[in-house]
Amino acid sequence: MALSTEKRNVTLYLDGGKKVPAIDFINSLQHLQNILYHVGDYVFGNGCRTSGVFPQEVKDSCTLLFKDIKMGSVDAELIIGDEQISITDDGTLGEMAICATNDLLKAISKKSMSKEELYPIINDPHRLNKLLKEFYSICPDTGSSKTVSIGFCGETPTELSSYHKEKLHELMNKPAEEYEKEIFGWVFDLRVDQQKKIMVDTPEGQINCFYDSEIENDVREYIGKFVSVKGTMKPHNKYYAMYIDSEDSIEECTDYSLKQMRVTDELKTLLKDVLLLMEREDDCYVASNDDLGILAVSNSMKGVIKEAEEQLFILYKEYVLTDDKLADSGEILSEKLKSIAGGSSGYL
Repeated sequence: MALSTEKRNVTLYLDGGKKVPAIDFINSLQHLQNILYHVGDYVFGNGCRTSGVFPQEVKDSCTLLFKDIKMGSVDAELIIGDEQISITDDGTLGEMAICATNDLLKAISKKSMSKEELYPIINDPHRLNKLLKEFYSICPDTGSSKTVSIGFCGETPTELSSYHKEKLHELMNKPAEEYEKEIFGWVFDLRVDQQKKIMVDTPEGQINCFYDSEIENDVREYIGKFVSVKGTMKPHNKYYAMYIDSEDSIEECTDYSLKQMRVTDELKTLLKDVLLLMEREDDCYVASNDDLGILAVSNSMKGVIKEAEEQLFILYKEYVLTDDKLADSGEILSEKLKSIAGGSSGYL
C-alpha cells in the first residue's frame, strides 16, 4: 500500500535528445495539470463541465507544486498542494484523484486497450474523452526524438510513446458504445416514478439500473439486499447506466468472487477466485472468508473489497513469503494461498 505522502507524488520526465525545448515542458505540465483537475472534479462528484474554471476546492486539492527539477533532460518531481489529512484508508480527495489518474495511466499504457476497460475508472464518457485528449497531447509524435514518462504514487514512471498516441486517437474518435455487463452490489434505493431505477452500491462505485415497468414488482423485492445484475450499459446524462428488461436480469446473491489481490497498490489476478460472504451490520459492509481468515469492514462496497484484497496479500506475506517455520495449520493455509495466488517467485 502506498504511504499517504507517496499518494501525493507525481513525476514528469522529458528527454528530447540533446535539449528539451521549454515550451514542450510547459505544455506537458499544463496537460498533466488539466488531467488532475478533470479527475479531481470527477472524484468530487461534479458533472463534466463544458466551459468555465474548475471549483476552488478542486484546485486546492489537485494543483501541482514543484518539489525538485533537474535540467538537461527535464526530470520534475511534483506534489499536489492538498493540505487535507485523511481519516480513512482511501486518502484525501486529492490523493484519491492521484490514485485514479494512476489507474487510468496504467490502463491506457497497455498495448491493447478499450474504452470498456476505462469506464470502471471514469464512468463518464464525455469526461473520459477530455482526459484521453489530454494524454494524447502529452504523447510524442511518430518519429519524434522526444520521450515522455509519467509516474504517480512513488511508482516507476510509465513511458508514453507514439504508439500510445495512435491508440488514444482511435479511442477518442470511437463513439460511446453499449456493452453487456454483470455487477454485484447492495440495492440501497428505488425510484418508481417515470424514471424507474434502482441504485446499486458496487465495488466500482454507485451504478444506476433502469428497469422496465413490467418487472417493477420483481425489482421491489431486492431493496436492502445484495444482488447480481446482468444488463446493458448505455450512455445516460453524461454517465453510463445499466438497463435491465427481465426478472431474470437480477437475483439475490450474498457471495462476491474476489478475483484480484492488492500488492502494494497494484492488483494481481488470482489463479482461483476467493468467495467472500457479504453482510450488512450497523450501516457497514462486512466481507468475510472464514476458511482464509479474511474479515473486512467498510462503509462502502468499494472500500470493503479493497480491504479484502489487501488482507489477502497480508495473509500471503505471512504464510507464503516467510522464512519462519509454520505450524501444521499454517502449512495448510500456505498451500491454500499458493493454489489461489501462485508461488512466491512472482512476489519476491
